[in-house]
Amino acid sequence: MYRIILIDDEPLILAGIASLINWEDHGCCIVGKATNGHAAIDLILEARPDIVITDIRMPVMDGLEVIETCKDKGCEFAFIFLTNLEDFQLAKQAVHLGAADYLVKLDLQPQTLIQALDRAKEHCSRMESHHNRELYSILLKDNQKQLERTYFSQLLLQPSEHEPASSPDIDARYQNAYVILFQMKPEQILFGQPETYDFQFISNQLLDVVSGIGARYFSSHTILTPQKDTMLLVVSPKAESDNEKSLSEFCAKVNVALGTYFALTALFGVSQKKQGPSFVARAYEEARSALEHCYYDSALRIAFYRDQDLRLRQHAHREFNINFLKKSMSTAVLENESQDLRDMFHELSELFCQYKPDKTQAVSACINIYSYLHDLLKSDNAQDGAFPYSIDIAEQLSRLASLDDILLWLDSFCEKICAMLTDRKEKRSDKFVYMAKRYIHEHYREKLMLSDIAEYLKISPGYLSSCFSRCMNQTVSDYIAEVKIAHAKELIDSGQFLIYEIADQLGFENAYYFSKVFKKVTGISPKNYECRHKLDNNKKR
Repeated sequence: MYRIILIDDEPLILAGIASLINWEDHGCCIVGKATNGHAAIDLILEARPDIVITDIRMPVMDGLEVIETCKDKGCEFAFIFLTNLEDFQLAKQAVHLGAADYLVKLDLQPQTLIQALDRAKEHCSRMESHHNRELYSILLKDNQKQLERTYFSQLLLQPSEHEPASSPDIDARYQNAYVILFQMKPEQILFGQPETYDFQFISNQLLDVVSGIGARYFSSHTILTPQKDTMLLVVSPKAESDNEKSLSEFCAKVNVALGTYFALTALFGVSQKKQGPSFVARAYEEARSALEHCYYDSALRIAFYRDQDLRLRQHAHREFNINFLKKSMSTAVLENESQDLRDMFHELSELFCQYKPDKTQAVSACINIYSYLHDLLKSDNAQDGAFPYSIDIAEQLSRLASLDDILLWLDSFCEKICAMLTDRKEKRSDKFVYMAKRYIHEHYREKLMLSDIAEYLKISPGYLSSCFSRCMNQTVSDYIAEVKIAHAKELIDSGQFLIYEIADQLGFENAYYFSKVFKKVTGISPKNYECRHKLDNNKKR
């Protein structure tokens, strides 16, 4: 049943046309009537008719304007114009616009209306056929794309003993094939940066953007996503293009689009040309190898595979151990010395630059340092929530595409810890602990008592003891003993003093008490320590 809308500014004309024939006998039904152009547009857009019969000349908005407006808004239908004899020029415009027919009102008869309806129905059939062909073409193209995605996905991302079967069409479309692999990341690298990009959510937009750019440069291309922040393209450049130039331009355009629409950036690895899709697996390995160049040199941005890329593999087996820094870092953290910690992070960064660890080693080293410092600071209640879970940090680090990005992360982490140490140092309790430690180091030759230090700081001995134990995980007396014994070892090593003289210089009541404290701190007596030191020196000679 064809749905009909009638439009005329004269109600009598509308009534006459509606009663001129039995519409159902001709497979039609009238679904609406309008007496002016604006009402007609609203009615057409709402009812979506198959055929519109409209007066060609109406006040304010004529029939031609109604039809053009509706078609501009995406509404498809056949239409017939009603004219007077003097509107012949307008009728010609109507035919040019695509009218199925036009009818002169004064000569309108049932038979002429039926004939016009038949022509309008034929017009509807042609439109439907055209839409079906378009739909078939789209489905065919989508099916071809899906076949290519399935083939390359099985070949590259789900490898098995048996290579998936290709097709003559895929072979022809990818006779000259390249693989482009690129990893995306946020433009700004910060420690503990939350996941601001839901790659799953924006994946369709990303695919549309990359595919749209690819259509300009390649005769064929297939996009896969091996990881949520990584895209893999199998492409075949257009025959007339300079392959390396077009590949470089494509990567540059994608990077601009990523920055413009998503505040992302990417590094690209590009394989050598392969003759046919059966060699694409090798091209994938080449693209991954080329991307490693960008890891070691992020300024490169786009790296093409060369045979010499294999030299990068030498870094993978070099030992990279940073545990020797932990003791110094621990001291800096416990004493709230942010500048000392910053110097150690600077030393760590220099090691990264010197040894150039591969990504697995670099990420492992960062997580190692992060976990160690996290354990040192986790007992401080003021820092609750300051450290993400280690698994979240590992995920963030794995998304970083270059060694430079990892160094930026380290620097950001360092500044976070240093800010925490500065904040702790400025707090009243930690400030008293810091001042007490400084007083002990300046007066270690004296007989030091908790009460004397508390009096100097103008606080109670009990408050000082509580603050010191909480911040240092040891008592004031134990810390005094450690400082005094450290200096005692230096004096013994010098070989210039007897044991009782050293005890006197360090403010001990007698040599017996000094020996007792020395053994408690070091595990051996001063005499045994002195003998060991002399023995070690003799061996060296």
